[in-house]
Amino acid sequence: RPLVQLLMQRMLSSGVRTSNGDEADYFFIPFLMRKRAHTANHLGPTIYHIRKHWPWWDRHAGHRHLLVAPGDQGRRVLTPELLAMTANCTYLTHWGLHSDHPVGGWEASHRPGKDIVVPPLTNPDDPIVYSPLHPRIGKKRKRRVAGLFFAGRICGDSQKPVDGRCSSTRLDYSANTRQRMSEHHWNRPNWTITTHTTAYAEGLATHRFCLSPTGGGYGRRSVQALLMGCIPVTITDGLHQPFEPELRWGRFSVQLAERDIPYAHHILGALNGQDVKGIQGALRCAAQHMYFSSTFGEVTGDDGRYDAFETLMEVLRMRRDHPGLAPERYAREDARFADFANCRLGAHW
Repeated sequence: RPLVQLLMQRMLSSGVRTSNGDEADYFFIPFLMRKRAHTANHLGPTIYHIRKHWPWWDRHAGHRHLLVAPGDQGRRVLTPELLAMTANCTYLTHWGLHSDHPVGGWEASHRPGKDIVVPPLTNPDDPIVYSPLHPRIGKKRKRRVAGLFFAGRICGDSQKPVDGRCSSTRLDYSANTRQRMSEHHWNRPNWTITTHTTAYAEGLATHRFCLSPTGGGYGRRSVQALLMGCIPVTITDGLHQPFEPELRWGRFSVQLAERDIPYAHHILGALNGQDVKGIQGALRCAAQHMYFSSTFGEVTGDDGRYDAFETLMEVLRMRRDHPGLAPERYAREDARFADFANCRLGAHW
């Protein structure tokens, strides 16, 4: 999960870096926080080194310092002592859980307005290189069926469900959302809920909705669905998706409450043609925000101006220019951010 390396590469090549710390808006700490033992042993000494050699940590009490926590549980890989030491830092993480989840056994990790949920890295290969959002591929795309698609692990014990049902082992896996969706909808017409398919890209490209649950931690499927032009159906209570709430995910996805899992077919079926058209129109823009196209190259025909790195820079600009403003209000209070979020900056950006 080379998010630290990717961000460093883009910071160095995009012109946002300054060598004068007194002019800096933020201070990026390129610490690799993948393994618990490594983090426990080395993060404290790293911060001590920073404080010993540079004045800005103490000057800002750790505020305006950025750390990357790319693991399944985000900043919860840290010990209580390290959490306290870095409490004023902004964490860039893939895990947006902002309230405790008793079924998953997860403690809240994300602090909206302080931390930022960034998209997981998506490699430029199968399935997204076949994205119907690309102008050349979109001309040949098949008509989408009005159903839902999911292929992947369903049961906590990794076994295949029998008539849609899993054993009671590891109900904490996916907070029991994959298991319950399978139980209630496994044989519904035009719905594909399976552990394996040889036509994964085609499934994403030919269904109207794509189930996007968590797994053992954060999931990649909501981003993958957007990049394939499929409406994500997100399903974990108390979990923010990438760049949420800075971006309004309700505009380009269906956010399903866990209590509504048995009624998912009614909720999706109640969306009329105009609703679906509006969501699909918004997701074409949203997909650009979720992919690091300025690093990996485009897959939807875009020019990179709204890619994930640029979106991160725009969110950080809002934090600088509007300190204390609730992130869900960014688009209402800042015209440039609204234009950026809706991919309408124009040619002279």
